[in-house]
Amino acid sequence: MEKDFNEGIEYQNSGSPQDAVMNRVNQTFDKMTEDVKNMVDENERKNNKE
Repeated sequence: MEKDFNEGIEYQNSGSPQDAVMNRVNQTFDKMTEDVKNMVDENERKNNKE
């Protein structure tokens, strides 16, 4: 399963380049955390059905 980690990430051009990079890193980390949580929840639902 291939996912586009750029999906749902907002781009902001305000602040310094370092701020932009950290904002991007934080948004990407938050998105990945959400994706992993959803995968774990889905796996738990499948295991509970069996």
